[in-house]
Amino acid sequence: MPDTPLTVVHLSPRDLAGAKISGLKRLPFEKGLLSGEGALESAALSAFPFDRLVGSWNAQAPAGCAVEMQAQVRSGGAWSKWFRLSRWREGAAASFGPQADDWGCVDADTLKLAKTADAFRYRILMEGGKGAKAPRLRRIAVTTDDSSSPRLMSPPFSPGPWVRELPLSPRSQHEAPEELRGNICSPTALAMVLEFWGRKVSTEQAAALVRDHGADIYGNWTLNVAGASSLGLAGEAAWLNSLGALQEEIAAGRPAVVSMTFAEGELSGAPIPQTRGHLLAVAGFTPDGDIIAYDPAAPERSSVRRVYRRAEFEKAWLERKRGLSYLLAERFPEELQTAAETADLRASPKEPSKPGLMDRSLGTQLLYGERVRALEARGNWVRVEALEQEHCGEDGRWGGYPGWVRSESLFKGLRPYRADAVLRAKRTEIKDSNGFAGLTLPLGARVVLLPRRPAGALARRWDGAQVRVVSKAPQDNILLPDGRVVPVEDSHLRPSTAAAVDRREILEAAALFLGDLYLWGGRSSLQKKPGWGVDCSGLSNLSYRSVGIEIPRDARDQFLRSRRLRREELKPGDLVFLSETEKSEGVDHVMLYAGSDGLIESRFSAGKTLRTTFPERFGAPLSGIESGDVVQDLSGAKPLKRRIFFGGFLP
Repeated sequence: MPDTPLTVVHLSPRDLAGAKISGLKRLPFEKGLLSGEGALESAALSAFPFDRLVGSWNAQAPAGCAVEMQAQVRSGGAWSKWFRLSRWREGAAASFGPQADDWGCVDADTLKLAKTADAFRYRILMEGGKGAKAPRLRRIAVTTDDSSSPRLMSPPFSPGPWVRELPLSPRSQHEAPEELRGNICSPTALAMVLEFWGRKVSTEQAAALVRDHGADIYGNWTLNVAGASSLGLAGEAAWLNSLGALQEEIAAGRPAVVSMTFAEGELSGAPIPQTRGHLLAVAGFTPDGDIIAYDPAAPERSSVRRVYRRAEFEKAWLERKRGLSYLLAERFPEELQTAAETADLRASPKEPSKPGLMDRSLGTQLLYGERVRALEARGNWVRVEALEQEHCGEDGRWGGYPGWVRSESLFKGLRPYRADAVLRAKRTEIKDSNGFAGLTLPLGARVVLLPRRPAGALARRWDGAQVRVVSKAPQDNILLPDGRVVPVEDSHLRPSTAAAVDRREILEAAALFLGDLYLWGGRSSLQKKPGWGVDCSGLSNLSYRSVGIEIPRDARDQFLRSRRLRREELKPGDLVFLSETEKSEGVDHVMLYAGSDGLIESRFSAGKTLRTTFPERFGAPLSGIESGDVVQDLSGAKPLKRRIFFGGFLP
């Protein structure tokens, strides 16, 4: 992980925590982040060691307005001066020249450092306009990389949803006027992507839009992103770490513009023999994993589409250019993460008038770091699909659990962020004593596990300063999606590489909730009020998640996805389902089988999570019940006939 390039993207109110904002007005999330005339200066943002930095932003800047980005880095505990990166003004966008000193210099769009740094700040300056004509900032991104670290080549290709070709309209830069055609590969590739997203401009217009008047070039990465955003697109310049990351863009239906360097004979079928820097659009992957590219260097439109060999492309892009890409799309859909310790996902974009244990507007809850797909915004509410909570809709289609969440509960998180461990303690405290911002992580939160640090070793605070951690308990480092590296006792963690699941672990997780009050829609070990807990399917979902197994969110969906079991196949940790009535197979309750005649459940009628037994619940032992039988449910005020089913997710 330490040699992986990282991209920080800020686009939500939570991302601006700790930032200095002067003269700018906060906007409803639906409209963006900030508007007006003034400055935004981020908090210090830690990073793995880096010596290269590229910034980008998305903003609307009407005529007469300007947006400028600056960056400052820290090395050895000292901070550099503020380097001016680029400035956007309609018809006069520009970089600012080298600004060289002992720290490094700016090469058009890239801050190149003479020594590695471990933290950075960004500053956005906005000028001109008032009211509706003021500049409006929607998104900020900073991507960092260590140019001295070897770039790991991608694993062997595996087919997937990236085996497709997105329908780009080919363009050749040689169709432009002679004075432009040798220098406009970037705006030509960008124009193809703009047209894909419904922003059709001529190649000459795209070139004029993104021209860097300071360096007199057309390939300034920052200004190409700014130009696309001025037309309403969202995205950033980013160093990607693998072809797998590029495949994910294609799978999501997003073409990318990538930067290439290759010598003669290194890229078979290229329209130019060699280049020190060239940009093209990637539109897909063949069934063999080769890259479908739309190369603007082709002499005519009919030959723009090319297929490049995977290994050759990877060397020219990933090794030589470190995976640099423009990633552009519509604002929605957008994959985000949960920034709150627990966030409520509601049926409609409004808070309840009287929140309580039986608030039926609560559909489910999101855990810190949990991934969602944002689909639209309304004021400060965001309609999302919870990607880690599988749900079957009324139309029979499976997808993420739908609902509305407050925008301040979301953030983009690091790119890339691939969690490989899960927290299995009911609460994991991140202490203030070592300088970390206070945070309590719930059971089931997923994190990146870093190499173990012995007790007493150095750790990095959120602001990047080094502190000594003193602990008698064995500790692991984890990386949080907001960029913090923090220590956690290893007993709280279950790595994805752990041995096969012990069924007892599932029941141990469920037992952590015993006595907690039943909460409609509850799915977290951290609630607004102490003693509030989970509902029946929230309990089973979290119990399985704590051992690294994802099962659907609701009892009905868990039943549909589970493997049907006969009584003699039932093992501890398997699930026991109840239908609504004796004549219905529509499941509305789930319990965990605890072995013998035992059950653990969060029961609506009891108002809490508890242990029970088959005889207590149904007036008969398990030995007298078979899956599909009609049973007498004795848990309510009056006995109720229901059907019982057994299901499992483990061998």
